Amino acid sequence: MQKLFISYSRKDIGFARKLAGDLEKAGYEVWWDITDLRGGDDWVRVIPEAIASSDSFIVALSPDGVASEWVKKEYTQALSLRKRIIPIMLTMTTVPFALNTINYLDFTSEDGYTDSLNALLRDLGYTGEPVAPVSTRPRTLRWYVLTLTLILLTFLTVLVFARNSTPQPVSTPTLTPSLTFTVIPSLTATDTPTPNPTPSVTLTVTSTVTETLTPRPTSTPTVTRPPFDILIFCVNSLYANSINVRSGPGTIYAPIGEPLLVGECLAFRGRNEEATWLLIAPGQTDPNLQQYEGGWIFRELLGLGEEGPIDLPAVTLTPTPTPSDTPTVTPTATPTPSFTPTSTPTDSPTPTETPAPSETATSAS
Repeated sequence: MQKLFISYSRKDIGFARKLAGDLEKAGYEVWWDITDLRGGDDWVRVIPEAIASSDSFIVALSPDGVASEWVKKEYTQALSLRKRIIPIMLTMTTVPFALNTINYLDFTSEDGYTDSLNALLRDLGYTGEPVAPVSTRPRTLRWYVLTLTLILLTFLTVLVFARNSTPQPVSTPTLTPSLTFTVIPSLTATDTPTPNPTPSVTLTVTSTVTETLTPRPTSTPTVTRPPFDILIFCVNSLYANSINVRSGPGTIYAPIGEPLLVGECLAFRGRNEEATWLLIAPGQTDPNLQQYEGGWIFRELLGLGEEGPIDLPAVTLTPTPTPSDTPTVTPTATPTPSFTPTSTPTDSPTPTETPAPSETATSAS
């Protein structure tokens, strides 16, 4: 029984449920997160494992699916594991760059769903009987009533939402009294005419209400998406069977642990400022991978390409002072002995008097 993984946006869940049900009826084992994720599961670990154990990877393309970050992470994982990927076009949209070399199956026509499903089964190597076309029954009065009810409910929902989102004016009545004097003459008919009739005065008070509209303050929320705490990536290299994990974000740092085999998947918790190296997170589930915790891997060795954002927090490194090879010479004063010549007295020789020879007279006899 082949295992299939369906990647889709939650906004396309109706189509994903229908497709998964038809593929299971054809005898395939289908993994999709609504039915296969249980309470307490570590979805960061379970989803990559499900992709790794699948035989084929089906991705539903629609404007919502292309915009979904998780759909992108899932087909990036499938590409790094060299899985067989089958894109299906649910609603016409732009094909992502990473998938634009793979032919997609057209599911955009609602009436042609059965033919598209049979084409998908042929691509999967299905050898059973083709799926029978869905019979079309005439639409009854009950169908039209249900459709009209849904349209009416949708209209009322939009109307209520628009009314709640539009600031309503607050009316503050202002009473402005105005006095109107009406003079009504009153004449009494008698035989004797009254020369000066007395008028009667009637006071009528009219209140005028003036509405002052005060708009309610509106606030525009600002939504900032935080980076992910943990992301799973797998080692991907076309030129070697293993790579080195470095103790810092660069090849100048020494390797740590044994060489890491291509295909191993690790959890990462950060990146450097340039997003060229990724930091391995602590608490790896595989004991053999715990020796690499705190190490760094070059992003191109994870199948992420040379450029582009990575949804991990940046890690600021503290530089370690490098010892200088130039010795510092501290001059030391060394006293130099000086010799003072001392005169040594020399004894002067004492002159010795030598007597002069005396002549001796010899008498002749």
